[in-house]
Amino acid sequence: MVHEQYLINYLRNKCNFYDPSLPPDKQIRAMINVTLPYHLSDEFYDKQDEYLTALLKTKKVVYASRMHFHDNIALHKGDITLIKADAVVNAGNSALLGCFAPLHYCIDNAIHSFAGLQVRRDLMNILGGQEIKNGEVVLTRGYNLPAKYIFHTVGPIYQGIKKDEIDLALCYINCLQKADELHLSNIVFCSLSTGVFGFPIEQACKIAIKTVRNYLKKHHTDLKVVFDVFSDSDYQVYERNLREN
Repeated sequence: MVHEQYLINYLRNKCNFYDPSLPPDKQIRAMINVTLPYHLSDEFYDKQDEYLTALLKTKKVVYASRMHFHDNIALHKGDITLIKADAVVNAGNSALLGCFAPLHYCIDNAIHSFAGLQVRRDLMNILGGQEIKNGEVVLTRGYNLPAKYIFHTVGPIYQGIKKDEIDLALCYINCLQKADELHLSNIVFCSLSTGVFGFPIEQACKIAIKTVRNYLKKHHTDLKVVFDVFSDSDYQVYERNLREN
């Protein structure tokens, strides 16, 4: 792949991480995961972008605009980093700087890995070291993703209290409002808070669907909403709840 060795050598000096057992693509991803983007050169960003663009071309991109919608809602199972959309929603933590665990399986890790280090750089500049509250949303460009924008939001860490439900609904509401403010045509949500934050999928799914449907009905918007899931079991939960509720 183009520029692999350059990226490995450059990032190795920036992040003090190197695992010779990893193949080049995994090595680069792991290094991106742990790098703080201080004083990265324009040449690095150019070569990183060329590498990530070439990597994307080896994969199959799907179009949000071509999905099957019913009442402006669609369900899709697949990799959110491969969806061409106006916006995709990233589930972050309160620091909102991405996942620093090398090669972690979470969506935060994947989005930052394949969008590029400009995303972490932009978030550092926007936040200035401040954390954000549950339900808030911060916008960055999508950079090397097929999506135009990334909406970074913080869902609640599940505690089994009413505030969890309120905060989760607020994530969806604030993202939808931001999408409408920008006059976007579509937005793609992951299943917020149902991963490492432990929100039960059945309960979170009901909140997501109810919140989105109420918003679309109340605001009479033409915004199209995609719920994207990664597992067959989650797909079945969303499919059933979309049908029954």
